[in-house]
Amino acid sequence: MPKEIIVLPLITVVLTFLPTVVLLSFFYLRDKNREPRKVLSLTLLYGGLTFIPVIFVELFLAELGILANASSVVFNLYDNLVNVALPEEFFKLLVILLYASKSSAFDEPMDGIVYGAAAALGFATIENIFYVLDGGLGTAITRAILSVPSHTFWGVILGYSVAQVKFRHKSKWLIPLALLITSTLHGLFNFFLISIEGASSYASSLGGWAILGLFHVLFITFAFEVVWIVRKVNKLRREQSSKM
Repeated sequence: MPKEIIVLPLITVVLTFLPTVVLLSFFYLRDKNREPRKVLSLTLLYGGLTFIPVIFVELFLAELGILANASSVVFNLYDNLVNVALPEEFFKLLVILLYASKSSAFDEPMDGIVYGAAAALGFATIENIFYVLDGGLGTAITRAILSVPSHTFWGVILGYSVAQVKFRHKSKWLIPLALLITSTLHGLFNFFLISIEGASSYASSLGGWAILGLFHVLFITFAFEVVWIVRKVNKLRREQSSKM
């Protein structure tokens, strides 16, 4: 059997799961007070299981808009924001609120970031499997670089907001605000990525400069999320060190 036949699927499988391992390890190891592996694993598992209700909700919402003009830029923006991003971020938030934050292990602000990442990675991993099965190696590479990290960042924002409300006594409105922010970031990410890839009926109507502009917006937003999260993680880590 040619080596290429074995190597390419192997690389694809590795790239499907490697982002989850790397990202979860990063947030787990940055936490000076390591979280119980059982609670972390269950958060990851429950995040993955949200894929089931998300699919049903997305199909239901898609049916409601079935008569809309699918080639419309406005409709596709609405579809990515409301029909896709909002349900996915909402169910991630439920895992954080209903399971992780109820655990005795969730006892300091850093935990919101760790469990938020775990819930998001659970969902992103299952979603990744289906996308990669359909799209192959190219899809695995793209999603390893952009999609899985982005899901993680949005989960971190949600978890961070829950922890701020619980431990800093911030307004409870911070949580729905975080849901709105992550859903908007998620929806725009999907919309921009689909437009850049040309995988939509309206993408052909966008000029080269528009595509280039979308690419820059996507990159800048991604970079901003990385910087914001690294700064928050480092700040919370310093707070942990000061209490030791």
